[in-house]
Amino acid sequence: MVGIFGLPGEGTGISATGIVTGSYVTGYRGIGLEIGQGSTVIGSTAVGAPGNVGNAVSCPSNVTDNTAVNNAQVNLELNGNGFNNTRT
Repeated sequence: MVGIFGLPGEGTGISATGIVTGSYVTGYRGIGLEIGQGSTVIGSTAVGAPGNVGNAVSCPSNVTDNTAVNNAQVNLELNGNGFNNTRT
């Protein structure tokens, strides 16, 4: 997903629940990857331009081998308890 338009702080590149793997988002204005509770997200990339949050994950979830860079507020936001975050 490339180029999500809107005002700063608005717009989500990818919003998903379940198994999310190999996703790439850039050019978003709000959240790059918004991942729902109970998900597994592996090998995804969120490059902010000027995104506020790279990866926002609701826990419990498994988060492995993801990349988030150049986001205005935070690259990885884990919401809740019970997450497994490795090599992110």
